[in-house]
Amino acid sequence: MEYDPNALEWLFRTFERMHHNCIKSEFARRGLSEASHPAILFSLKYEVRNMAASQKDIAQMLGISPPTVAISLKRMEKAGLVRKIVDENDLRRNLITLTDKGLQLLEECENTFYEIDRNIFNGFSDEEREQLKKFYIRMIYNLESMGVQPPAQLKRRE
Repeated sequence: MEYDPNALEWLFRTFERMHHNCIKSEFARRGLSEASHPAILFSLKYEVRNMAASQKDIAQMLGISPPTVAISLKRMEKAGLVRKIVDENDLRRNLITLTDKGLQLLEECENTFYEIDRNIFNGFSDEEREQLKKFYIRMIYNLESMGVQPPAQLKRRE
């Protein structure tokens, strides 16, 4: 592929990098950097029963590697955002759960994402947003057909 900064593929990469940098900068400004991987906090609150899951379950839910989860959890545990508890059904297994501090930080993360996303979609109509959503879902399914495992929380719609 020839480099063209205005090609769709390069614009997508540029947007992705700028969005990531915006979130990182805003998290630093708001003192939210302790949430090294906010998706873990979101999954614990919204995707699992009793806000507790194993490291393996979290990795599968988010479609990220177990070592990435382990490193992020270690940082977040040290920051007091999550804690390990023994699984009552299997005493050999630990579950990760949110602390009160983690829940509070998660709420601040949600507010930050909401503000950033609201500004990103400034000037988009509801129809344009829905069309973009359909394009993203189609691209995700195309990646899946290439062998990439989607996050478990993404429900396939036919």
